[in-house]
Amino acid sequence: MQVRPVAKPEKANLSNIAVVLVNPLYPENIGSVARACANFGVEELILVKPEDITRLPMEAMATKAGLPILEKMKIYENLPQALENFNVVIGTTARLGKRRLVYYTPRELASEICELSLKNRIAILFGNERLGLSNEDLFYCDKVITIPTTEKASLNVSQAVVIILYEIFQEATSGLKLPKPELATQKEINTMFKLIEATLKAIDYMPHQNPVLWLTNIRRFLTSRDLTSREVKIIMGFCRQLLWALGKTPNLSFEEEKALQNDRFSETYQKDKDP
Repeated sequence: MQVRPVAKPEKANLSNIAVVLVNPLYPENIGSVARACANFGVEELILVKPEDITRLPMEAMATKAGLPILEKMKIYENLPQALENFNVVIGTTARLGKRRLVYYTPRELASEICELSLKNRIAILFGNERLGLSNEDLFYCDKVITIPTTEKASLNVSQAVVIILYEIFQEATSGLKLPKPELATQKEINTMFKLIEATLKAIDYMPHQNPVLWLTNIRRFLTSRDLTSREVKIIMGFCRQLLWALGKTPNLSFEEEKALQNDRFSETYQKDKDP
């Protein structure tokens, strides 16, 4: 899936956040986690006593985006050593035993993580694929979070990383409003509706009584979604192809017909296939 960057996080210092994988079993999952880190602006990945760090499968799953994360990845033999330079440690678990003291979901803790990250180094711990974090691992955690799922659900470690980092990133960029696209001009809109009207008449779908009201309803329906120039051209391209198939010619002025000449491009219609 293609994604595009929408903002720089202003409510968190993501360079102060690290993902720590404790005893990961499979290099493919390490690569997937590196990719997740890259997607959400977390640059530091730490492994504690990994079972297998074969390079090729790690790089294949990391993709191009995650390769820089793998290049800077740090490996430690024990958890205390890996955590000694961090101020805050957040654990993750799917098991909710009474002694695990789990009180937070990712969304509930995201705001606090963002605030703390401004002046503190934060480690987020994930256990291995079979057993997760042990009670001994959780001993080092200041807070523990769990991801709400159905009873029969089972999250891959990279999926868990994606969910938690997503919530942190959303909190770090909260208040962001994506820019609205440039909309079609009224000249383009009016030309489109003349072509729609010609198409409706050609297929005898125009009421004989009060056609203006009928077209007004159609106009309100289409313009309620803020049409762009490209979308207007797609609609016009569809109408022209339908009229062409019916052997009809739209009754448009020279200027209106001239304005339509740019609507036949690869994004608005399907080219005829060679016989």
